[in-house]
Amino acid sequence: AVVSTQSTGEANSDLSSALRGLYFVGAEEVVIRDDKVAVVIHIPFPQQKIYHKIQGRLVRELEKKLSGKHVIFLSKRRILSKPTRHSRNLSKQKRPRSRTLTAVHASILDDLVYPAEIAGQRKRVKLDGSQQIKVHLEKSSQINTETKLDTFMSVYKKLTGKDVVFEYVD
Repeated sequence: AVVSTQSTGEANSDLSSALRGLYFVGAEEVVIRDDKVAVVIHIPFPQQKIYHKIQGRLVRELEKKLSGKHVIFLSKRRILSKPTRHSRNLSKQKRPRSRTLTAVHASILDDLVYPAEIAGQRKRVKLDGSQQIKVHLEKSSQINTETKLDTFMSVYKKLTGKDVVFEYVD
């Protein structure tokens, strides 16, 4: 899924000047339902703040170009395995908290729902041992994200293997 950002108009020229120097490291398509597909674009972590400034406009333009497919930007993050006594860690450095599995999955969830804010989360463990995460989103962002909740659930399930449900709270 190669994306071109050349368009006409003053808003697009403003967007293209903001995009100068930015790049993405990968893109993949995720099937949500039989009739719906989302495009996940992986961006370098150091450029995340710059992408956040233009993400609203960029998502609108790309969704127009890609004929209604939902577009999601995620930062490319690395998970380092837990060090054991027999692991070959030559650098002898402690693993940073930001590289743990839990931290990376939490960051993916934050990136996924951006620009909405996560108000809280609950983990529900059922009697059969399966877990479901309930994520509470701010009510103020309901207008922008309500149509994308299925997309968020499917993409998070594909990337992390965890079930998630989104709700809006006051």
